[in-house]
Parts: sequence; C-alpha cells; structure tokens
Amino acid sequence: MNINESPDPRSSMWAFIAYYLRFQRQQHGLTAARLSEIMGCAQSTTSRLENLEQRLTQAYAERVDKALNTGGVFSVLVYYARRASDPDWFRTFVDQERDAFKIRIFAGQFVPGLLQIEAYARALLASGRNRDVESALAVRMARQSILWRPEPPELWVTLSENVLDWPVGGDKVLKEQLAYLLSLSELPTVRVRIVPRRTGAYEGLDGSFMILTGDQGEVAFVEAPNAGRLVTDGSEVQEFKDRFERIGAHALDVDSSRDLIAKLMEDLA
Repeated sequence: MNINESPDPRSSMWAFIAYYLRFQRQQHGLTAARLSEIMGCAQSTTSRLENLEQRLTQAYAERVDKALNTGGVFSVLVYYARRASDPDWFRTFVDQERDAFKIRIFAGQFVPGLLQIEAYARALLASGRNRDVESALAVRMARQSILWRPEPPELWVTLSENVLDWPVGGDKVLKEQLAYLLSLSELPTVRVRIVPRRTGAYEGLDGSFMILTGDQGEVAFVEAPNAGRLVTDGSEVQEFKDRFERIGAHALDVDSSRDLIAKLMEDLA
C-alpha cells in the first residue's frame, strides 16, 4: 500500500477505523496537523493511525468524537475492534514481537513458540490443520532469531508444570525440549519460572497470553484457534500485566524452577 493511500476498509475493523479517520478529517476540512492537536499527539502519529501503522486508542477516539461531533462512532468502533479477531493478527503480532525489548509470556498448555525446538514445533503444527507444516515451521523458527541478536529482548516466561510433562512429539522429543528450555533459562536475558501442579486452581488456568513492550508502548496478545487478538488499550494491557504478576506469585523461583525441569528430564530417561 502506498503511504498516501488508506487501507482497504473491508480487510478488518481496524482498517475501517483508519480509513474512516482520514475520511472524517477530510470531510471536516482538517489538516493532519490540526487533527493531531485535537487528539493531543504528534503529526507523525496521526499519519501512522491513518495508514494503520498504529491503532487508534480509546482516548484518541473519544477526543475525535467530541471535536467532530460524531455521536461516539469512533469510541464504539474501537470498543468492538478490540474485542474482535483480527484477520491480519499474525503479521501484526510478529512485527510487535520483533520490535519488543521486553516480552512476558504465560503458557499453560505447551512450550511457547519462541522457546520450541524444531521437532516439538513440528509435532504441534502437524496435530492441527496446517496445510503446509514446513512453511509454518520455518516461520516459527525464524521468529526465534530475536533471542540471539546483539541486543536480545528481556524474556520473562512463566509456565504451568503441565507444560513440562505433556509428551508433545513423544518422550524423546519432550526430553530434548526440556533440555533446550533449561539451557535458555541460563541466558542472562531469559527468566523461566514454573507454577507447580500442587498450586491447584489459579488464575492461569483461564488461558495463555503475552505482553510485548517496545518503543511504541505495550500490547498484550491472546491467541485463539485460527485467530488472535492484540490488546492495545492501556487499561486492558495493565490488566494483563497485573494478571502476570498474580500468576507469578504462585511460581517457583528461578533456581527451583530449573531443578524441577531437570528432575522431569531425569524421569524421562
């Protein structure tokens, strides 16, 4: 897409919001600079919003609604966009993940993609309905390059103990995966903690999520079958950050978590 073109409004709710923001600005005879003043942001931010390089926040939406007397249209659109599956979710997610300098992950079902060995990832992908497992596998493995760049992101990972003994790919693959996880936990930028099964019921049973922190701010990501949702609203992202902390309160410390991983490896011998 040319930088001066609006995104296709039919491609997603977020694309429609970007398209409609530019449309309303032009209908009201406003320059990008004037709309930036209304929203209280830099002119470059307005450009990114209209080109879908950045998503409209609830706060910006409310200011536009008030200034343009829209009847609250932008606020309603953002409300529903935040709760809908994004058809372009994966590309957006990968871009955010690549640019993040801090990543927090909670996983309760399987080892997260950034920490998977190839055999473990292939077993997971093959168990689904991926038509091209090898292409999907290549993309997943390529994502892991961020862990080995000169300035890797700080990675905080909290896992349910269930993740460590579910035999994805069989015992041999699982043992190799645990060994890799253990080696990653020794890196200075990686912190791995385990919520032991004896914890019983806890908040993490509700599902896995990620929090990505980068120069453009913080977003949370929740994955669902065949879809995903990026959470960009600050208050909702804070809810995920608080959840991560509450789950972490049940987790073993780093050294005890390594001991547990090592013990489970021995049990697979």
